Formats: sequence, C-alpha cells, structure tokens
Amino acid sequence: MPKAFRFEGDMLSSSTLKSALAWAQRGGKIVALHGISDSGNCTCGKRCKSPGKHPIAKLFPKGQHSATDSPAMIRRAFEQYPSANVGVVLPEGVVVLDVDGPEGVETFTKLNLPKTFSVKTGRGEHHYYSTREPLPKSRAHLAGIDIKDSVSGYIVVAPSMHKSGRRYRVQKKKGKVVAPIVELTDEFRRSLARQPTPSVKVKLKTSIRQGNRNDQLTSIAGSLRFRGLEQSAISSALQAINSISCSPPLDSEEVERIALSIDRYASGHDEAFGWLGDVEESEPKFLHYPYIVQGALTVLDGNMGQGKSTFTCAIAAAVTTGKPSPFADRIEKGSVLFMSAEDEPSRVLKPRLIKAGADVSKIRYQEEPFSLDTRGLALLQHELTANTPALVIIDPIIAFMKEGTDGNNATETMHFMVQIDRLAREFDTAILIVRHLRKARADHAMHQGIGSISISARVRSGLILAPHPDNPRLRAVAHSKSNYAEPGPTIVFEMVSTGPKSHPRVDWRAVEPGLTADELLAPPDAERGRPPRERDKANVWLEGILRKGAAKKKDLDRWAQAEGISLPTLRRAGEELGVIKAKDGKVSVWSLP
Repeated sequence: MPKAFRFEGDMLSSSTLKSALAWAQRGGKIVALHGISDSGNCTCGKRCKSPGKHPIAKLFPKGQHSATDSPAMIRRAFEQYPSANVGVVLPEGVVVLDVDGPEGVETFTKLNLPKTFSVKTGRGEHHYYSTREPLPKSRAHLAGIDIKDSVSGYIVVAPSMHKSGRRYRVQKKKGKVVAPIVELTDEFRRSLARQPTPSVKVKLKTSIRQGNRNDQLTSIAGSLRFRGLEQSAISSALQAINSISCSPPLDSEEVERIALSIDRYASGHDEAFGWLGDVEESEPKFLHYPYIVQGALTVLDGNMGQGKSTFTCAIAAAVTTGKPSPFADRIEKGSVLFMSAEDEPSRVLKPRLIKAGADVSKIRYQEEPFSLDTRGLALLQHELTANTPALVIIDPIIAFMKEGTDGNNATETMHFMVQIDRLAREFDTAILIVRHLRKARADHAMHQGIGSISISARVRSGLILAPHPDNPRLRAVAHSKSNYAEPGPTIVFEMVSTGPKSHPRVDWRAVEPGLTADELLAPPDAERGRPPRERDKANVWLEGILRKGAAKKKDLDRWAQAEGISLPTLRRAGEELGVIKAKDGKVSVWSLP
C-alpha cells in the first residue's frame, strides 16, 4: 500500500457509484450489496440476518470471491441496483477496526490508539489505519471490535445505508475531514498475536500416522468446535494431541492453522440449518444450454479414440471466443482450465485447441500432475480463486481420484464427487468430467461409464459420445441426463482431417432429436448375431405400419422391439425407405414419402 494512502475525491462522495469507482481506483475490490428500502427492510425482500450487508447474488454469486475492480462491471451493477450498498475488499496495507456498540467503544478507548480517519456506522464506528506488515493470522479477541484487512472479507463503506435508516458517514473534526490514515503502532500489532495457552494432557489409544494427520486433527477440531469450545481451547487440545499421537508430529504453526480454520465455523446448529423462506431463489444457469450446467458437474462418457478430446476442445474454443456452436443460441464467454492426465500440452493439447479456433491465451492447464486428494483439492481451489474459469475440464476423472480410492465403491466415489461439486457451486463454474465406457452392457446409458453409479448420480447433466449408428464417419453426442432442463437434441459432428500429421477439426452437422443414447450404445447387428435379412424384415414391417398412416417414433420403437427388431436396425430401415421425420410439438413423428 502507498505510504500516503488518503481518502479524497469521490471516496468521500455522497454517491454510492462514485464512491465504489474511487475505491476501485485506489486498489479496493467492489461487491454490490443489497441496500435498505424506504420501509427499513433489506432490498433482498427476505427476512435476512444481515440487512444491507450481503451481496446481490445475481451479480456477485461468490460473494467476496466475485469482487471486482472493473469500472464497467461496477457501473453496470450500481446502475442496475441504484439503492445498492458498497462493499469493499480492502487494499493491501489498509486495516479497519469495526467498533460495534457501547462494548466496542469501551474496548477501543482502552486501546489508546492515535486518532485517524473514521466513519460513523449505524451502531458504532469504522477506524481506518495503515500497516506495513500483515497482521497475525491468529489474533487475540477484542470485545466489540472486528478487525478487517485485505484477507478477511469485505467492509461496508460510506455512503451506504444502515438498517437503522442512517447512512455510513465520514466523521469530521471542526468541520473538516481527517483524510490521511494513521499507521498502526508496532505495540498494537504485537498485542494482537494470540498468546499460547496452557497445555492440555490427553491420551489417545491410537497413533495418527503421516498422510492422515491433517484430516484426523481437522475432524477432532470440528468435533470440539461443535461442542462449543473456543479457538484457544481447541488449539491447546490439538497441540497436545499432535505432540503425543501424531507420528511424526506436524509443525505447530500448521496445527494452529487447523484450529483457526475450524474457528470460522459456528459452534451451534444455527448456522447448520435455516428457514427456507429466507433463501433467495435463483434460476439454474448454463454455460452451454442445455448440455453443460454452470455451477455444477456434467459428465461426458465415451470409448477411447472416438473423439471425446476433440469435442471438449471444440467446446472450450467456443467458450474462449464467445462464439456458440450452431446448435446453441449462446455460450458463456470466459477462460478455461484443462486438467488432462492423457494429453501432452505442447504436442497435443495446444495444437488441438488451435485447430478448434480457441483463444489459447484464455486457457490454463495443469502443469504438475497430481490427484485430487486433500492437497490437490487445495491446489485446485487456489487456482479457481485466482482465475475463476468459466469451464473446467477434467479428463479422465478416474485418473484424478486419490491413491487408494475404489472407483467402484459408491461411498468413496460419492465423497470424492461431493468435493468436486462443492467447488463448482462455490465458484459458480461449469466442471465437465470425462469418463471411458465399460465393456459390459449396462441397464441404462448413464450407467455405462466406468466406475460407481455415484458419479452419474452426482452430475446434473450427462452426455454420451459414440459413432453415429448410420454413418461411422460421424460422431453423435446424446443428452442422456438433464436435471435442470429438457434434454437437448443429439449433437452430430464429423472429425475432418487437416493433414497426415495434424489434429482434426470439428465439422458440425444438423442435430438429430430422434437419436437416443441407448441407440448410440446398441451393438451393431453383426455383433448381435443377426443375419443380413433382418433389415429386409424391418423394411417390410416398417413400410406396412406407415402405410396405415404416420406414427409416433416412440410407438414405433416399442412395437419394433416387440417384433425383435433392434432400434439401430429400425433407423436404417427408415433411411432406406426415405421416411419423413417431423415434429408434432416435442414428439417425433415418422411417415412415408
């Protein structure tokens, strides 16, 4: 932070928009918050716990993680919501002491800190200070005072409206604003460091070995927090357990970080449960309607060498350029993260993306191979925090399960999938996972992928890629599962060669609403042991049915199977007869020419 950080110009404006833009110019990041209505209620329209202080979810779905310094985005937010309050993630080096109520005022007076720039809030004051060094992560408790800095969320700034009906307003001395902010004293910084507490003697029957220490101590800390223990007591207990039972013991600072992370969670049940009436409704969002869901998981299943990677690169290219495929009205534009266990970046991934027309400057990739265990999930979370891609592609998902995980075990697989899904929801990003198909025939297309059916259960959208049953040169992608919308028509494309030593490009064809995932996965007639005359039988049967009049495709499927005619054979018979495929609403109808 610049040494002479000052509050000046539009930072002191009575306009929330001007104030927000000025804060962004001085290094802050902005979150538009719900404001206070004329009736004194939060403009979110709900019975919320923090009126006038929580983000507008439609614009800032990840709260402080969505904070922006883009003038265009800030202007758009406050023009769309003129009564919004201003939340600021503070610039590095700025610290605010949020003094709340009489208890906070009493505590602040005893601190005997120098006078500085301050803002009057509804129940207290915000005192702004500068610091050349970061504050200690583990801090002593100050009654009635909350300390905010660049890593501890956002703070509501002037001229926002408080629920009391009063605005946050800059305090003046003799009618003048005290613009410079004063530096915190070294003595105060040192006093914030939490002092060590007396050790606690504990005895555990089992030893906690390397590789399981963090998870076990986190679990113990969570149990203690749920029972109402404060951070100091949890820290003491963890330090004792670590020294006695961990083999070898963790570093004491690492143990302190575990205790600090658990302290962020509520000790009682109030934060674990809530009233549904307080929930702000939101519509499902799509990266690529209706096939790829935003803020959720989508799975793409297919056999090796059939074009899954070529297809994902084509979708990634569309995301980076914002140019949708012919079968989509729009696509969410943004960056893409590739986590590929099979494709080498320089010889495969980048050339393939270039052929697809991608803006490779907007694509990140996983350079260091790692599985999504505790460390890997933390790495992925940091990457999503730093760059927040619109699309993450994990190919194949089984390769990223932590060592020792049984991909066919429903419990273990569900736990793994829940962690991935949580990241998709937290960062409101679309995560597309890729699977290979198993050889054995499953009872349902969504169960055909390798691994436990927990994978299929957790995703919100499922796609099946396979050769087109009528033309082996073509590929088809059927929408086999769709939780948030009507399934989309089957996508058809051809992988067109661009040279003997070059990667193919995608040539999109017309979609086929009548082609199903089960038809894609049905074995060819030859593999079923059917003689060539089987198609002749199907031709005669289909012509006889359609001479009586047009018929719904789903009825034809049912009748054909009753006659022992496979669906792929029925499709080929239809092609040979030149049947007319039409739509009656959402129903496919076949008729003779």
